[in-house]
Amino acid sequence: MQQLQRTLEESVKHGPTKQGKKRLGVHIPKGRKRLKEQAEELRTEKAKGANRAKTDFINILSHELRKPIHVIVGCGDLLLNGAWGTLQESQKAILLKMKQNAYYLFDLTNDLIALTGLDKSRVEPRYEEIDVRRLLEEVAWMRNFMPKAEGVVLKLKVPPGLPSLFSDRDKLRIILRNLLGNAMEFTKKGQITIAAHFNPKEEMMELRVCDTGIGIDEKDRQRVFDAFCQGDNFHTHPFGGVGLGLYIVKKLTAHIGAKIEVESEKGKGSRFRLRIPIRPD
Repeated sequence: MQQLQRTLEESVKHGPTKQGKKRLGVHIPKGRKRLKEQAEELRTEKAKGANRAKTDFINILSHELRKPIHVIVGCGDLLLNGAWGTLQESQKAILLKMKQNAYYLFDLTNDLIALTGLDKSRVEPRYEEIDVRRLLEEVAWMRNFMPKAEGVVLKLKVPPGLPSLFSDRDKLRIILRNLLGNAMEFTKKGQITIAAHFNPKEEMMELRVCDTGIGIDEKDRQRVFDAFCQGDNFHTHPFGGVGLGLYIVKKLTAHIGAKIEVESEKGKGSRFRLRIPIRPD
């Protein structure tokens, strides 16, 4: 009797506890809990649906953008080759600049397509045998279609006798192109080096992109691979780009089973090291 009285007094003061409800014979409706779970599931499904719609839209838009870019580049080539008469040197310079920017847009759309493919979790790496020297030469050639800075020297360091690398060639090209583009963007004078090194003990290939640019502040190093990040005040940063390059690098690196590391010092340049097993696990 005294126990029941204490339970009643506690219920009046604080509201009935679950234990008190049980003692008093109060029914706890299970439907409320299930209703909350269903509402949460509905919110989750809506969020997933919205994300799928966004991903599909970006993917479709990226593919559609490639068509007019091809037309722009093709017309530019026809003009440069004299299809409608001889051009003055100043006119050729303008057309080359146009082609340079068209290729930049083309690369950006390819990056977006690669990212949306990964977000859908349907694209598996396509492993093939890769000649490392040839791959790095292709990446170095891409400099011709990037914004150039006077006084920046690009060097390629590939030792002889490197073994073949078995990885996803297309994704590696995107990773290295973005690392090179990042180096070009933040280096206004000095040197950029693309290099390769093989560690036979670990059977690991290391590809490096080093520059003598502005470097990365210590506090920014942890978030430099985040989307839309360009260091301090990146929304009003004096350098170009949308801040997706290194984010793409991080996503694709993880996808092919590699690792990316960065060493940098403010004002003294940056060194990005891509470590890849020569054969997938």
